[in-house]
Amino acid sequence: MTDPEIKRLALAHFVREAPKKFDVGMFEHNPKGDKGMWRMTASQLIDAAIEETIDQFHYLVVLKEKLKNE
Repeated sequence: MTDPEIKRLALAHFVREAPKKFDVGMFEHNPKGDKGMWRMTASQLIDAAIEETIDQFHYLVVLKEKLKNE
C-alpha cells in the first residue's frame, strides 16, 4: 500500500467513524446538552486528553503483547 493510499484509507475511515464516536460520547457525557467540551476549562481539556492518551497507551501495550504471542 502506498502512502497516498494509506492517507485516503485513513481519511475515509475517520470521516465515517468520527461523527458516530462523537455522538456516542456526547450522549454519554452530555445527554442534557448542558455540559460539553466548549464549557470545559483549558485545564479540564488537558486532563481529559491525558486520560484518553493513557487509555490509548494501555490498548497499545495489550496489542503489542498479543502480537508477540501470535
